[in-house]
Amino acid sequence: MVNRIIVVISFTLVIITAMVVFKSLTAPEYATENSEDINYLLEPIQIDNPDTLIPLIEISGASYTLIPKAAYHTAGMIVSTQHYIKGFMSKLSPYDYALIWGKAPEYLPFLKFDQVVRFCLYTTRHPEKIDLEYFSSHMSNNHLIPATPNLRKALPLARKKDLVEIDGYLVYVTGQDKKNGVSTWNSSLTREDKGNGACEIIYVTRLRINDRIYE
Repeated sequence: MVNRIIVVISFTLVIITAMVVFKSLTAPEYATENSEDINYLLEPIQIDNPDTLIPLIEISGASYTLIPKAAYHTAGMIVSTQHYIKGFMSKLSPYDYALIWGKAPEYLPFLKFDQVVRFCLYTTRHPEKIDLEYFSSHMSNNHLIPATPNLRKALPLARKKDLVEIDGYLVYVTGQDKKNGVSTWNSSLTREDKGNGACEIIYVTRLRINDRIYE
């Protein structure tokens, strides 16, 4: 009986050790911590025609050419995140973050969000309590392309109501699959548009989630 207990304890310790090691190998490293509050009241900053080049990205036999159209910085509160594993562009951009900023968080009690097929949809039972025009221009669904393996590891860490800052570039994407099929994906360049094509496609070079910064 004693030997059996020892075996069980030993096995449990091996499992725990393996989990700790696995977590340490897969967890992203954060560059630094910043205790200053993220200011999500400000508008996103966009500088068009940046003088930069993004290297060709190759993933699982597919290649992606990214053309930077604007340097971009945005800060906001997450209202929803979605992990995508199906579809050609999901290899390049595995996560979407839906963000709101400015006074838009004041309307959260009256809204419900749902992310599907690369869209973020919202509904309300109290439209009279929301300035829908304002809210529409202070919300964005962001398709995130991590610039580094560490950022790819960090993307799953964000949760609803977390505050985030995203730095990078709004990009146009041309992808070519193994059979030489070509797909294109173009970022919105304004916060005023709606519907299909209104999402921001961001090549992310820096990500802050609450007080931790990832690069």
